[in-house]
Amino acid sequence: MPEATEPATHVFIVGLPRTGSTLTHRILNRSPQARLAGETHFLGTRRRLGGRKGYRDRFLAAGNLRTDNGLERVVDAIYASRGKSFWSRFAATVDRGAFTNLLRQGERSDRGLFDAAMRAFAQGRPVAGDKSPEHIHAVPQLLAWFPGARVVHTFRDPRAIYVSLRRKEREERLSLAGRIARRAGPLFELYATTGLAMRWRQMARLHRQYAAHYPDHYLLQRFEDMLADPEATAQRLCRFIGIEYDPSMLDQTVHNSSYAPKQSGAGIDRSAAERWREHLPGLTERWLWRLCSADMAAFGYER
Repeated sequence: MPEATEPATHVFIVGLPRTGSTLTHRILNRSPQARLAGETHFLGTRRRLGGRKGYRDRFLAAGNLRTDNGLERVVDAIYASRGKSFWSRFAATVDRGAFTNLLRQGERSDRGLFDAAMRAFAQGRPVAGDKSPEHIHAVPQLLAWFPGARVVHTFRDPRAIYVSLRRKEREERLSLAGRIARRAGPLFELYATTGLAMRWRQMARLHRQYAAHYPDHYLLQRFEDMLADPEATAQRLCRFIGIEYDPSMLDQTVHNSSYAPKQSGAGIDRSAAERWREHLPGLTERWLWRLCSADMAAFGYER
């Protein structure tokens, strides 16, 4: 594993949902040296197969950052954010004047806007960044924008991801095809598992690509390793980023289990690594294994 010769400027946590990104985010944000934003969705998702625009597109459509009037319109758009997004919480907690000054003094571009938001959220801590899982597809752009950054790719057994996603999903969030297939029972299982397998295998391919191209700036972090030995995994993470490890980073860290009430207790739920075995139908397990077995074996996942 690469060790930082100097601290990272930014950290980006990426990967599929339900792979431990929230746990990693909470651990790092307990360090006095780092404060990462939540899911900014700044760059959006890939446009194919139902991708959505990022907040970058929404905000920059409001005005041209290179002019003072345009900059004010962009700030207006950010501070008009509503709902439960990161940006609505940002607008409620970050002083508008201070943020506007950061924008004026910085690079008036989409990169500058993103950096100013992360720096404002970091509240003076030297390591800024965010946790937006879909930014896994934008790693080359992120590292081009921020050469001193580190990328942490959270990873997990696809069978465990599937079980966790099924517990968390809501039918109204599915695509039309997904809702129709879901009513078909076994056909929905085939549709959902095949879709997840394709996405997971893509994550495996991206891992190999990023590990080869960015060996000093990219780290794969298996969820199972964090559960098995939280201290060793957190120490490894800190060495990679270039910040000091402190045991308190693991104190009162709540594992966001899909099989327990939210914020249900302190500590890391180590049993979550193999809990999928209690809830995944045998036929579904065999199909996921058939689709992913070669890559699963390479990452240490067994039947």
